[in-house]
Amino acid sequence: MKMRLVVMSDTHGRPLSKWVVPDGDVFIHCGDFSKNKKLKSVIDFNASLEMLPHKHKLVVAGNHDWALQLQSEAARAALSAATYLQDEAVTINGVKFYGCPWQPEYRNWAFNLPRASLELKEKWAQVPEDVDVLITHTPPNTVRDMVYPRGEQAGCAQLRWRLEYINAILHVFGHVHEGRGEEMVNNTLCVNASSTNTKYKVVPTVIVIDLDTEARTATLVQI
Repeated sequence: MKMRLVVMSDTHGRPLSKWVVPDGDVFIHCGDFSKNKKLKSVIDFNASLEMLPHKHKLVVAGNHDWALQLQSEAARAALSAATYLQDEAVTINGVKFYGCPWQPEYRNWAFNLPRASLELKEKWAQVPEDVDVLITHTPPNTVRDMVYPRGEQAGCAQLRWRLEYINAILHVFGHVHEGRGEEMVNNTLCVNASSTNTKYKVVPTVIVIDLDTEARTATLVQI
């Protein structure tokens, strides 16, 4: 199966019309679409999603997406234009996607779990070994996760360990804005799709990836 994926992350309350979003088979948002704890932030984001032409839209939450943690039922209902994945899988045209919002604890944000904890390890243990596309908010440790100027690697070590054992073709994430870009981990293409920079300014291009499940390849078309 060949499939074109359009991937964004960390839009932080801006309408998606601020970007030129290319068409594709599946639109993916890797979290931090909000900038506050209000349910209205989900409603506004959903209105942006409704304007996109993509047949399939997948979303995971990020550390700023408080409504999905504090008002989970109402927020899920408000996110009607997409499939929200929280430790869940969905298969589209034979391609298996899995989404997870958790990250190592940072500044007491949403969907935080203690770094190097059993709780985080258990979350990543749920990722199916046969997943084709893994969607998270946090990067794996040492992969596009360097925070400047502190020189801190903010990614999750347990996620990095799990990445060694699953058979993913592609792993997309965000969270660390300065990490935007691609990197290979074994046979998995890892892409930090942050759509704003470290000053929360819009990065004008949207990432596009061509997935080929028969060849087991993911090719970056636009970054």
